[in-house]
Amino acid sequence: MADPISAAAQAAAAANVSTSQPSGAKQPQNLTPEQKQALSRLHQAAQQLEGVFLQMVMNAMSETVPKDSIFGKESASEETWSSMLDDERAQAIAKSGSMGIAKQLEQQLRDQVLSDAPREAQTQVDRRIDP
Repeated sequence: MADPISAAAQAAAAANVSTSQPSGAKQPQNLTPEQKQALSRLHQAAQQLEGVFLQMVMNAMSETVPKDSIFGKESASEETWSSMLDDERAQAIAKSGSMGIAKQLEQQLRDQVLSDAPREAQTQVDRRIDP
């Protein structure tokens, strides 16, 4: 007798193998330069939002760590350096895309951005991840 769980897992695997792209992914299409620019800005903004979110998470995590060590209380300069290090780590994680937050945002907002590409292409994203 076949195991019903493994049969369901095999059916799900077969369904995933039959599609070459993940669900929700759009087929490539001919894009105008404005649409390409708008998508580039969407990517940049989504990546930066992921970075800000990760900075908030890392700052909250840092607040849970005791400020005293065997060498005494943490100085203001050590606290500033740790905060800057957390910020850089958050930006590096966001840039790597390993969390996937920016990717999900891009997938959800892609159609909206493409529908209003002339205006979106002109939108300025002030904060830069790259130094």
